Order: sequence, then C-alpha cells, then structure tokens
Amino acid sequence: MATMINVSDLARLPDLQAPVITLNLNLRKLSFDQNEQLRVKNMLKQIQKEIGVEIDPLIDDINHLIHDQLPYDGMTVIADQHGQTVYHLIRTSVEKADYRIEDAIDFLLLLSEAPNADYTLISLNRDNSQLYKLVNKRVSSLVIDDYPATVQDALGTELRGGQLNFSARGGNAQYHGHNETTQEKKIDQERYYRLLIELLKNNQRLANHPFVLMGLPQNINLFKKLNNGLDLAPFEIAQSVQNDSLTDIEKLVNDTIAGYNRENTAEAITKTFKDQLFTDFNNIQNLLNSKEIRHLFVGSRSEIKAADPSVYREINQMIKQALAQDTRVTVVNDDPSVPLVSAVQ
Repeated sequence: MATMINVSDLARLPDLQAPVITLNLNLRKLSFDQNEQLRVKNMLKQIQKEIGVEIDPLIDDINHLIHDQLPYDGMTVIADQHGQTVYHLIRTSVEKADYRIEDAIDFLLLLSEAPNADYTLISLNRDNSQLYKLVNKRVSSLVIDDYPATVQDALGTELRGGQLNFSARGGNAQYHGHNETTQEKKIDQERYYRLLIELLKNNQRLANHPFVLMGLPQNINLFKKLNNGLDLAPFEIAQSVQNDSLTDIEKLVNDTIAGYNRENTAEAITKTFKDQLFTDFNNIQNLLNSKEIRHLFVGSRSEIKAADPSVYREINQMIKQALAQDTRVTVVNDDPSVPLVSAVQ
C-alpha cells in the first residue's frame, strides 16, 4: 500500500533499503498516448530486469495506477528494494517519464520535474478584455461572475465619458462641447481598467495566483500605471492575443515563462547573489550541517552525471539535507555557465 507524501517529508525519512527506485510518470499523457504507454511499459520491464522478480508486485501496482484514470497530471513513485515501502508524490506536471535506480532517493530526478506555477492571464485591449487561466502549463478560458468583457459592459450609459468643457467669465458659466473623441476614449479606457483592477483584486477565487498581462505595450503600461494592489507577474506578453487560439496563447505564455525562469535563475547566481555565493563543496556541506543555507542551486542532471557519478550522489545528499531543513532548492536546467552546486547563506 503506497503512502502519499510531499517532498519535504520525503527528505526527512530515514534512508530506504537500497536499491531505491525513483520513477516519474506523466499520467495525463499515459491516458491517451499509445507511444507513451509503450515507453513506460518498456521502462517497467527494464526495472524488473535490474531489480529482479521480487519487484513484480510493485510493477503490477504501477500498471494498475496507469489505468486508474487518476485526477493528477503526474506522479513520482518512490520504492525500496523489494517494493515493501512505497511512496507517491502528486505532481502538477511531469514533462517526461523517467526513472533511476540508486542507493537512495534521486531528488535530482524528482526536482527536475518541479511543479509549475499557476497564473491568471488577462488579455488587454483598449475597449475589451478576456480572462484565461494557466494550470499545469495548459490554458483555458476563465469565467467569473459580473466580469465586464467590454468597456460598454463596464460603463454602460457613461461610455465616452469625456466631461463637458467649462469656463467662467465675469460670473457667467459657459459650456462649449465635449473633449475630443480620442481623449474621451482614453478616459473610458482608464475607467475601464480601474474597474477591472478593483474587481479582480477583490475576487477571493483569484487571490493565490499572480496575473500575467497580455496585450499591446501601451495597454499593458497603462494597466500597470493604474494598478493599486493586484499581484502582477514579473513578466508579460507584450503583444495582442485577441485573435489567437488557446493553443497559440498556451505556447506563447509557456515559452515566456520558461525563458524568464532560465534567465532569472542564472541571474540570481551570477548577479543577484554574486557576492554571497558559496561554490566550494566543503563550505556548502558545513553550512548545511549548521543549517545556515537559505537557497541551494544545483546544475542539471545531465551536467552533474557527466561531471562525476560520485559528485551526483554527493549533490543528491545535499539536496535531501536542504529539503529536510525547508531550504529552498532550485535545479538550474540547461545552463552550463552556472556551477554544479552553489548556495546562499
């Protein structure tokens, strides 16, 4: 019987009986993709070959798991030598099914498939807007009550709200026409955006997810200028997506997030923490032993494996120790410019 567990609690467990299996599964893809089903089936056969017949009950359980139509996109399975002790970690995303058999849990493999952050997306145009949600890298339309999709919905009879021009001479008030149309439209747009900000800011359903702005630069800049408390993501999509499909928006947003994460993780190491960074293994280990590390950065699995198998095991143990202390751990993928392991005190 498998036990559901989270990453921090997994790191606090005593060492499991070796060899230990760490297996990442993309359950969503397995539900419809025959090529993925065949690939995982071959992986399970390879695990059986490496471990022996004593692991057969676990393999049967995993095969049942695959066909159970679970409501999770991904899962990591951790098992000891004979499959007597099994743990499941629910994953928001597993890009690629993979496994490793080692002396201990492979935290590098586990963290290389880190959960994806979820966002609310706002497509901003001058006189209309639309909401989407990004969950597990997938985009879908988002509908909330009383959301004004157009400036007409928001302002109604007050549309084109440029005020009457007014002047007074010798106590005689004179009204002489409305502001010019372009100015009226700008006023309407500002009022519309202010209304959206207040509505979204006070919606508890959206409180836990940052907002990604999508639209022409002038619309994004105006929205940011008017914002007074809405949690905006530190990146944006500076182009109109008004006529784009959900698939197009999905690719655009995911590519932007991936690029932002790559650049800013490397920047954290090379710039933000440049003068605070420890890169010597012994120093990092001593600081971990003293519980003085607040952020541990490690290189990709491929880079570490290419460097030295013993280094892989050493870094894996550092990750376990850091996670058990609730230290933040970031795996820096596909960036050979960063050290294999570095830490901030």
